[in-house]
Amino acid sequence: MSGHRISPPRIDGLASRAARPPAELPGSTNAWRQTGFLLGEDADLVVEGLNLEGEQASAAAGAKFRTRAVAAVYGPWSRGWLARLQALHALEWGDYSSAIVLARAAADFAAAAAALAESGLEEWSAWLDGGGIGDAHEQHAARFDLHPFRSAETLARLPELGAVYREASDLALPHFGATALVTASESSAERVLATFGDRDFHLGLAELVLGWLFRLGLIHWETVGTSAAMPPAPEGAAGWRARAERALGRRDRCRIERVEIDGIERPLIVNWRREPRAASRRVLL
Repeated sequence: MSGHRISPPRIDGLASRAARPPAELPGSTNAWRQTGFLLGEDADLVVEGLNLEGEQASAAAGAKFRTRAVAAVYGPWSRGWLARLQALHALEWGDYSSAIVLARAAADFAAAAAALAESGLEEWSAWLDGGGIGDAHEQHAARFDLHPFRSAETLARLPELGAVYREASDLALPHFGATALVTASESSAERVLATFGDRDFHLGLAELVLGWLFRLGLIHWETVGTSAAMPPAPEGAAGWRARAERALGRRDRCRIERVEIDGIERPLIVNWRREPRAASRRVLL
């Protein structure tokens, strides 16, 4: 057993909406205004869910919960929580490319946190007891051994989490089609309309990312949030889950379905549109 003690954690679990962009960024200013007008309730609901998680993180800071199990989970939970918050802020400023990447990272962190909360503590403790944090005397440096840890098993075991990760990955990676869809979505079979630094409002992209953020919030309360090592869910968590599920259930929101074509499963985006008055389209990836 290593000599590491579990010290009182520092908690900053308050989330809020993004501030208004500067006037020098007209695309972001428009996206911020349109998001507030068209999707303000969804954005507020994401923030409410993050704040409920912040309440639970604060409760877990008490002496009763100052254990290795909680310390191990805090790391990926915190990183995923911040990634979701910054994904929301990027979305509000029309930076959908960054929001997609952040949502993918948040799904990865959610899988790691869920794995640690369920059965991964032994591996984390072995890393810590084996000198995972220490000193590199010859280099006159502190040492944090990387110990790569990705929970592919958790992504496979939790279908909803795996689906979010797969959907976000399809658009986050530099695939030709995904990059064209995010940066040149007005292209067609006849022309390519490229953009650079585009931050204009896009309803379809915004709804996709908000949907992932809702689903990741729901996954928290099905995994880490209900772990025996954690304090009970705060008052309001059950109500938040019900409202998030209702928001996800809207059939007019942009979402990704899976279809099989020539024996290959492919993503199909439905209700894709830049503005609410535009006709909904379907996009096959």
